[in-house]
Amino acid sequence: MSDEMKKAVDALQAAVDEEMERKAKLGYKAVVGDKHGRPKVVSAKYLVRKQRASRSTAKVSN
Repeated sequence: MSDEMKKAVDALQAAVDEEMERKAKLGYKAVVGDKHGRPKVVSAKYLVRKQRASRSTAKVSN
């Protein structure tokens, strides 16, 4: 992946993370794909907690 593509992906991920934090604070839900690709409605708080846990384990392993 080129540096420009990496920067674009990082910027998009930051925007999604920011929006998910906002939804979690407001108590909203989000639509994600389940393991079969079907839409599933989940709490935004759940997604934020899952993302934070994923980041903390990634930092520990690096």
